[in-house]
Amino acid sequence: MYARKARTMQAKLTVDTPFPEAAALWLESRIFGGNTRHRFVKSRTLKDYGQYITALTRHFGAMRVGAIQFAELRRYQIARAETCGPNKINQEVGTLVRIMKKAGAWSDELDGLYMPLQHEESEISRALTPAEQQSLLQALAGSQRWEFVYWYVLLALGTTASNCELRNLRLGDVKLAERMIYIRREGSKNKYRMRSIPLVQPDVVWAIERLLERARAAGSVSAEHYLMPLRRNRYHWDAAAPMTVSALKKPWDEVRQAAGVPWLRVHDLRHTAITRMAEAGTPLPVIMSMAGHVSRKMSEHYTHISDQAKRQYLEAAFGKERSCSAAASPRMSYRF
Repeated sequence: MYARKARTMQAKLTVDTPFPEAAALWLESRIFGGNTRHRFVKSRTLKDYGQYITALTRHFGAMRVGAIQFAELRRYQIARAETCGPNKINQEVGTLVRIMKKAGAWSDELDGLYMPLQHEESEISRALTPAEQQSLLQALAGSQRWEFVYWYVLLALGTTASNCELRNLRLGDVKLAERMIYIRREGSKNKYRMRSIPLVQPDVVWAIERLLERARAAGSVSAEHYLMPLRRNRYHWDAAAPMTVSALKKPWDEVRQAAGVPWLRVHDLRHTAITRMAEAGTPLPVIMSMAGHVSRKMSEHYTHISDQAKRQYLEAAFGKERSCSAAASPRMSYRF
Protein backbone atom coordinates (compact mmCIF):
# COMPACT_ATOMS: atom_id res chain seq x y z
CA MET A 1 0.00 0.00 0.00
CA TYR A 2 2.78 2.41 0.95
CA ALA A 3 4.68 1.62 -2.26
CA ARG A 4 1.52 2.31 -4.29
CA LYS A 5 1.05 5.61 -2.46
CA ALA A 6 4.67 6.58 -3.19
CA ARG A 7 4.21 5.74 -6.91
CA THR A 8 1.03 7.84 -7.02
CA MET A 9 2.84 10.79 -5.46
CA GLN A 10 5.74 10.41 -7.89
CA ALA A 11 3.29 10.44 -10.81
CA LYS A 12 1.68 13.65 -9.55
CA LEU A 13 4.93 15.45 -8.80
CA THR A 14 6.29 16.58 -12.19
CA VAL A 15 8.07 19.58 -13.69
CA ASP A 16 4.65 21.10 -14.41
CA THR A 17 3.48 20.91 -10.79
CA PRO A 18 3.04 24.37 -9.19
CA PHE A 19 5.57 24.88 -6.41
CA PRO A 20 3.09 25.00 -3.45
CA GLU A 21 1.55 21.68 -4.55
CA ALA A 22 4.96 20.14 -5.25
CA ALA A 23 6.20 21.21 -1.81
CA ALA A 24 3.13 19.71 -0.11
CA LEU A 25 3.55 16.42 -1.95
CA TRP A 26 7.25 16.27 -1.13
CA LEU A 27 6.61 17.04 2.54
CA GLU A 28 3.96 14.32 2.63
CA SER A 29 6.55 11.86 1.33
CA ARG A 30 8.62 12.46 4.49
CA ILE A 31 5.84 10.73 6.49
CA PHE A 32 5.58 6.96 6.46
CA GLY A 33 2.00 6.02 5.68
CA GLY A 34 -0.96 7.57 7.45
CA ASN A 35 0.27 7.15 11.01
CA THR A 36 2.05 10.43 11.86
CA ARG A 37 4.11 8.67 14.54
CA HIS A 38 6.08 6.96 11.78
CA ARG A 39 8.34 9.27 9.79
CA PHE A 40 11.53 9.21 7.82
CA VAL A 41 12.65 12.34 9.69
CA LYS A 42 12.05 13.74 13.17
CA SER A 43 8.94 15.79 13.87
CA ARG A 44 11.11 18.85 14.57
CA THR A 45 12.74 18.44 11.15
CA LEU A 46 9.29 18.28 9.54
CA LYS A 47 8.45 21.58 11.25
CA ASP A 48 11.66 23.10 9.94
CA TYR A 49 10.84 21.91 6.42
CA GLY A 50 7.42 23.50 6.77
CA GLN A 51 8.98 26.84 7.71
CA TYR A 52 11.44 26.67 4.81
CA ILE A 53 8.59 25.91 2.40
CA THR A 54 6.57 28.86 3.73
CA ALA A 55 9.47 31.21 2.98
CA LEU A 56 10.02 29.64 -0.44
CA THR A 57 6.34 29.89 -1.34
CA ARG A 58 6.30 33.63 -0.61
CA HIS A 59 8.97 34.08 -3.28
CA PHE A 60 8.17 31.45 -5.91
CA GLY A 61 4.39 31.67 -5.55
CA ALA A 62 2.60 29.37 -7.98
CA MET A 63 5.55 28.96 -10.36
CA ARG A 64 5.92 25.54 -11.92
CA VAL A 65 8.93 23.79 -10.43
CA GLY A 66 10.31 23.26 -13.93
CA ALA A 67 10.24 27.03 -14.53
CA ILE A 68 12.58 27.80 -11.63
CA GLN A 69 15.93 28.64 -13.16
CA PHE A 70 19.30 29.78 -11.81
CA ALA A 71 18.49 33.51 -12.06
CA GLU A 72 15.44 32.99 -9.84
CA LEU A 73 17.50 31.04 -7.30
CA ARG A 74 20.04 33.87 -7.14
CA ARG A 75 17.27 36.48 -6.70
CA TYR A 76 15.93 34.44 -3.81
CA GLN A 77 19.35 34.35 -2.12
CA ILE A 78 19.73 38.13 -2.50
CA ALA A 79 16.22 38.89 -1.22
CA ARG A 80 16.50 36.60 1.80
CA ALA A 81 19.93 37.99 2.71
CA GLU A 82 18.19 41.17 3.84
CA THR A 83 16.44 39.41 6.72
CA CYS A 84 18.32 36.21 7.64
CA GLY A 85 21.74 34.59 7.75
CA PRO A 86 23.49 32.41 5.15
CA ASN A 87 22.96 29.13 7.01
CA LYS A 88 19.18 29.49 6.98
CA ILE A 89 19.17 30.57 3.32
CA ASN A 90 21.18 27.46 2.43
CA GLN A 91 18.71 25.27 4.35
CA GLU A 92 15.76 26.82 2.51
CA VAL A 93 17.35 26.53 -0.94
CA GLY A 94 18.48 23.00 -0.06
CA THR A 95 14.84 22.10 0.56
CA LEU A 96 13.92 23.64 -2.80
CA VAL A 97 16.61 21.54 -4.51
CA ARG A 98 15.21 18.36 -2.93
CA ILE A 99 11.71 19.20 -4.15
CA MET A 100 12.95 19.98 -7.66
CA LYS A 101 14.97 16.76 -7.81
CA LYS A 102 11.90 14.78 -6.75
CA ALA A 103 9.98 16.41 -9.60
CA GLY A 104 12.79 15.81 -12.11
CA ALA A 105 13.29 19.58 -12.50
CA TRP A 106 16.86 19.83 -11.19
CA SER A 107 19.17 19.76 -14.21
CA ASP A 108 22.92 19.25 -14.62
CA GLU A 109 23.11 22.89 -15.69
CA LEU A 110 21.51 24.06 -12.44
CA ASP A 111 23.77 21.75 -10.47
CA GLY A 112 26.81 23.35 -12.07
CA LEU A 113 25.64 26.95 -11.62
CA TYR A 114 24.13 26.90 -8.12
CA MET A 115 26.46 27.83 -5.30
CA PRO A 116 25.37 27.78 -1.64
CA LEU A 117 26.36 30.77 0.46
CA GLN A 118 29.47 30.47 2.62
CA HIS A 119 28.60 28.69 5.84
CA GLU A 120 28.66 30.92 8.89
CA GLU A 121 30.70 29.08 11.50
CA SER A 122 29.82 31.31 14.41
CA GLU A 123 26.52 30.46 16.03
CA ILE A 124 26.67 33.55 18.23
CA SER A 125 24.03 36.11 17.36
CA ARG A 126 24.38 39.84 17.89
CA ALA A 127 23.05 41.14 21.18
CA LEU A 128 21.44 44.48 21.88
CA THR A 129 23.51 46.87 23.95
CA PRO A 130 21.77 48.09 27.13
CA ALA A 131 21.05 51.41 25.36
CA GLU A 132 19.60 49.65 22.29
CA GLN A 133 17.51 47.40 24.52
CA GLN A 134 16.10 50.45 26.30
CA SER A 135 15.35 52.12 22.96
CA LEU A 136 13.49 49.03 21.77
CA LEU A 137 11.39 48.79 24.93
CA GLN A 138 10.57 52.50 24.86
CA ALA A 139 9.40 52.28 21.26
CA LEU A 140 7.17 49.33 22.12
CA ALA A 141 5.78 50.70 25.39
CA GLY A 142 4.41 53.80 23.69
CA SER A 143 2.36 52.01 21.02
CA GLN A 144 -0.96 50.21 21.43
CA ARG A 145 -0.53 48.81 17.93
CA TRP A 146 2.58 46.91 19.00
CA GLU A 147 1.39 45.78 22.43
CA PHE A 148 1.53 42.08 21.53
CA VAL A 149 5.14 42.49 20.31
CA TYR A 150 5.90 44.36 23.56
CA TRP A 151 4.63 41.48 25.69
CA TYR A 152 6.52 39.00 23.52
CA VAL A 153 9.80 40.93 23.80
CA LEU A 154 9.50 41.27 27.58
CA LEU A 155 8.91 37.53 27.89
CA ALA A 156 11.85 36.67 25.62
CA LEU A 157 14.26 39.02 27.42
CA GLY A 158 13.13 37.77 30.82
CA THR A 159 13.35 34.04 30.09
CA THR A 160 16.05 33.46 27.40
CA ALA A 161 13.48 31.32 25.54
CA SER A 162 13.84 31.13 21.76
CA ASN A 163 11.15 32.02 19.24
CA CYS A 164 10.25 28.37 18.68
CA GLU A 165 10.10 27.71 22.42
CA LEU A 166 7.81 30.70 23.07
CA ARG A 167 5.50 29.93 20.15
CA ASN A 168 5.05 26.36 21.40
CA LEU A 169 4.17 27.33 24.97
CA ARG A 170 0.80 25.91 26.02
CA LEU A 171 -1.40 27.19 28.82
CA GLY A 172 -0.42 24.18 30.91
CA ASP A 173 3.24 25.18 30.63
CA VAL A 174 2.61 28.48 32.40
CA LYS A 175 2.41 28.24 36.20
CA LEU A 176 1.76 31.78 37.42
CA ALA A 177 1.22 30.70 41.02
CA GLU A 178 4.68 29.12 40.99
CA ARG A 179 6.13 31.94 38.88
CA MET A 180 7.46 29.34 36.42
CA ILE A 181 7.19 28.35 32.78
CA TYR A 182 8.17 24.93 31.40
CA ILE A 183 9.79 24.32 28.02
CA ARG A 184 8.66 21.02 26.51
CA ARG A 185 10.53 18.73 24.15
CA GLU A 186 8.08 19.68 21.42
CA GLY A 187 9.27 23.26 21.21
CA SER A 188 12.89 22.82 22.28
CA LYS A 189 15.77 22.46 19.83
CA ASN A 190 17.03 19.32 21.56
CA LYS A 191 16.55 17.35 24.76
CA TYR A 192 19.04 19.56 26.62
CA ARG A 193 16.80 22.57 26.10
CA MET A 194 13.89 21.06 28.06
CA ARG A 195 13.83 23.08 31.27
CA SER A 196 11.91 25.11 33.82
CA ILE A 197 12.41 28.88 33.89
CA PRO A 198 11.53 31.05 36.91
CA LEU A 199 9.62 34.27 36.26
CA VAL A 200 11.43 36.77 38.46
CA GLN A 201 10.98 40.25 36.99
CA PRO A 202 7.61 41.96 37.61
CA ASP A 203 7.37 43.21 34.02
CA VAL A 204 7.82 39.64 32.73
CA VAL A 205 4.99 38.40 34.96
CA TRP A 206 2.86 41.35 33.78
CA ALA A 207 3.60 40.48 30.13
CA ILE A 208 2.66 36.83 30.52
CA GLU A 209 -0.57 37.83 32.30
CA ARG A 210 -1.46 39.97 29.27
CA LEU A 211 -0.61 37.09 26.93
CA LEU A 212 -2.86 34.77 28.95
CA GLU A 213 -5.73 37.25 28.67
CA ARG A 214 -5.17 37.49 24.91
CA ALA A 215 -5.04 33.70 24.57
CA ARG A 216 -8.31 33.20 26.44
CA ALA A 217 -10.01 35.85 24.31
CA ALA A 218 -8.83 33.92 21.25
CA GLY A 219 -10.34 30.67 22.57
CA SER A 220 -7.45 29.04 24.44
CA VAL A 221 -9.11 27.50 27.46
CA SER A 222 -7.57 24.07 28.07
CA ALA A 223 -4.08 23.22 29.29
CA GLU A 224 -3.17 21.88 25.83
CA HIS A 225 -4.18 25.07 24.02
CA TYR A 226 -1.43 27.46 22.96
CA LEU A 227 -0.45 30.67 24.73
CA MET A 228 0.06 32.27 21.31
CA PRO A 229 -2.55 30.56 19.12
CA LEU A 230 -2.62 30.57 15.34
CA ARG A 231 -4.73 33.26 13.69
CA ARG A 232 -6.44 31.66 10.68
CA ASN A 233 -8.04 34.90 9.52
CA ARG A 234 -9.24 38.21 10.93
CA TYR A 235 -12.11 36.61 12.83
CA HIS A 236 -10.95 33.07 13.54
CA TRP A 237 -8.25 31.71 15.86
CA ASP A 238 -7.09 28.11 16.15
CA ALA A 239 -6.21 27.49 19.80
CA ALA A 240 -4.97 23.98 18.98
CA ALA A 241 -2.18 25.29 16.71
CA PRO A 242 0.75 27.59 17.55
CA MET A 243 1.45 30.99 16.01
CA THR A 244 3.66 30.75 12.92
CA VAL A 245 7.07 32.37 12.45
CA SER A 246 5.63 34.78 9.89
CA ALA A 247 3.04 36.16 12.32
CA LEU A 248 5.62 38.54 13.80
CA LYS A 249 7.28 39.49 10.52
CA LYS A 250 5.39 42.67 9.56
CA PRO A 251 5.17 44.28 13.03
CA TRP A 252 8.75 43.21 13.79
CA ASP A 253 10.07 45.02 10.73
CA GLU A 254 8.20 48.16 11.83
CA VAL A 255 9.40 47.94 15.43
CA ARG A 256 13.09 47.45 14.72
CA GLN A 257 13.10 50.37 12.29
CA ALA A 258 11.35 52.60 14.84
CA ALA A 259 13.82 51.57 17.55
CA GLY A 260 16.85 52.23 15.35
CA VAL A 261 18.00 48.58 15.27
CA PRO A 262 17.13 47.45 11.71
CA TRP A 263 19.52 44.47 11.99
CA LEU A 264 17.70 42.93 14.96
CA ARG A 265 16.24 39.46 14.45
CA VAL A 266 13.69 37.86 16.76
CA HIS A 267 16.24 35.19 17.75
CA ASP A 268 18.66 37.92 18.87
CA LEU A 269 16.41 38.50 21.89
CA ARG A 270 17.55 35.16 23.35
CA HIS A 271 21.20 36.09 22.91
CA THR A 272 20.53 39.51 24.42
CA ALA A 273 18.91 37.97 27.49
CA ILE A 274 21.83 35.58 28.03
CA THR A 275 24.32 38.41 27.48
CA ARG A 276 22.64 40.53 30.19
CA MET A 277 22.99 37.60 32.60
CA ALA A 278 26.67 37.15 31.71
CA GLU A 279 27.31 40.89 32.10
CA ALA A 280 25.82 40.70 35.57
CA GLY A 281 28.43 38.07 36.47
CA THR A 282 25.96 35.19 36.57
CA PRO A 283 27.84 31.86 36.86
CA LEU A 284 27.78 29.80 33.67
CA PRO A 285 25.95 26.82 35.29
CA VAL A 286 23.09 29.18 36.22
CA ILE A 287 23.02 30.62 32.69
CA MET A 288 22.91 27.12 31.22
CA SER A 289 20.12 26.14 33.58
CA MET A 290 18.07 29.14 32.43
CA ALA A 291 18.93 29.02 28.74
CA GLY A 292 19.33 25.28 28.24
CA HIS A 293 22.23 23.53 26.57
CA VAL A 294 24.84 25.76 24.91
CA SER A 295 27.81 24.63 22.84
CA ARG A 296 31.44 24.88 23.89
CA LYS A 297 31.88 27.95 21.68
CA MET A 298 28.88 29.65 23.26
CA SER A 299 30.08 28.71 26.75
CA GLU A 300 33.44 30.32 26.08
CA HIS A 301 31.75 33.43 24.69
CA TYR A 302 29.53 33.97 27.74
CA THR A 303 32.36 33.10 30.14
CA HIS A 304 34.43 35.82 28.48
CA ILE A 305 31.61 38.35 28.94
CA SER A 306 31.22 37.30 32.58
CA ASP A 307 34.97 37.67 33.20
CA GLN A 308 34.91 41.14 31.65
CA ALA A 309 32.04 42.10 33.96
CA LYS A 310 33.95 40.90 37.03
CA ARG A 311 36.98 42.91 35.95
CA GLN A 312 34.83 46.05 35.57
CA TYR A 313 33.31 45.58 39.03
CA LEU A 314 36.73 45.14 40.59
CA GLU A 315 38.09 48.19 38.80
CA ALA A 316 35.11 50.22 39.99
CA ALA A 317 35.64 49.02 43.57
CA PHE A 318 39.43 49.34 43.80
CA GLY A 319 40.59 51.29 40.77
CA LYS A 320 43.13 50.07 38.25
CA GLU A 321 46.12 51.40 40.17
CA ARG A 322 44.83 51.42 43.73
CA SER A 323 46.36 49.09 46.31
CA CYS A 324 44.11 46.57 48.02
CA SER A 325 45.24 47.88 51.42
CA ALA A 326 43.45 50.77 53.09
CA ALA A 327 46.44 53.02 52.46
CA ALA A 328 49.06 52.56 49.80
CA SER A 329 52.43 51.70 51.32
CA PRO A 330 55.91 50.99 50.00
CA ARG A 331 56.93 47.38 49.41
CA MET A 332 57.61 45.65 52.75
CA SER A 333 59.45 42.50 53.71
CA TYR A 334 57.91 40.00 56.05
CA ARG A 335 59.46 37.45 58.41
CA PHE A 336 57.73 34.12 58.99
